[in-house]
Amino acid sequence: MDSRRIRRINELLKKTIGEIICEGRLRTRFDGLITITEVRVSSDLSYCRVNFTVLGAEEEAALGYLNFSRYEITGIIAQKVKLRIMPKLQFYVDEDLKRANRIEELIREIKHD
Repeated sequence: MDSRRIRRINELLKKTIGEIICEGRLRTRFDGLITITEVRVSSDLSYCRVNFTVLGAEEEAALGYLNFSRYEITGIIAQKVKLRIMPKLQFYVDEDLKRANRIEELIREIKHD
């Protein structure tokens, strides 16, 4: 599939999933701020890796919430976005932010020593 199309689908799904979560469109509520950081759709559109970060709650709780709400999120996406194939959503805690924070922390420690 055309890489430009995949990039457009990634951005569209990232925006749509973020809106669904932020606008409180899900039946179940979550007491934390979930931010969708990256979406990567497989080339055949069968799977979609959704990376997220969370503030104000445990990452495992957010992961459980998103996995519990996966089918509801998919249904709302299907209403808003017209795709021939709706990818299966897979949620993952974004480790990049943790790594970046850890590196910054180490740099600050080195500078203060």
